[in-house]
Amino acid sequence: MNQNQAFIRLLAAIHAADGLLAPTVPGCSLTHCRAKSGGFGATTNKAPSKKTKAKAFTKKQAQLEADRIQNAPARCPCHSGLDYKTCCAPCHAKTTTAATPEALLRSRYAAFSLELPSYLAATTHPLHDDFDKDTVAWVQRLAKGLDASYFEGLRVLAQHAISDDEHEITFEADVRPRDSPEGAGVTLHERSRFRKEDGGWFYREGLDVSSKKR
Repeated sequence: MNQNQAFIRLLAAIHAADGLLAPTVPGCSLTHCRAKSGGFGATTNKAPSKKTKAKAFTKKQAQLEADRIQNAPARCPCHSGLDYKTCCAPCHAKTTTAATPEALLRSRYAAFSLELPSYLAATTHPLHDDFDKDTVAWVQRLAKGLDASYFEGLRVLAQHAISDDEHEITFEADVRPRDSPEGAGVTLHERSRFRKEDGGWFYREGLDVSSKKR
């Protein structure tokens, strides 16, 4: 028997055993069936589950944000005039929590500047309209677009305590799209409400929000 004859017989045997070697796909040729099943005797790889994807994203995002905290500029992005390491970094690194509503406001502004969506989600009060129990999906949404702007200034204009657990701050923030020239952008004016829960301050809601071109 020459090599050609042996090869022909091998093909015939393969056709005869088609149902044993690969899953049957209706309306599919032998070649296409085998291709879809991952080859002879191969197991089709299952797509990662939602839970697996969420874990992978959370791990990757945590490392990404840790690097951003590590590589942050020396001067704090909250425009307090203080060093980042002694100002908002401890809050971002979760070694402490904001001691006052203003500290929380500044740490959140710095988080926008440094692209730390996980911190923004973690410091938003559950009663806020944007709050989402699916933290992973929420952080994914927040992450999109944070790199599109420069956060160039924060000025606290007024603040007062409503009660021991509620506080309001009126502030202005200068924001400029990255594709705009210096001096462009908008100034956001907002009166924000903060609420204390379990000893920590959270961003409750934005009141009287407006903006104007610079």
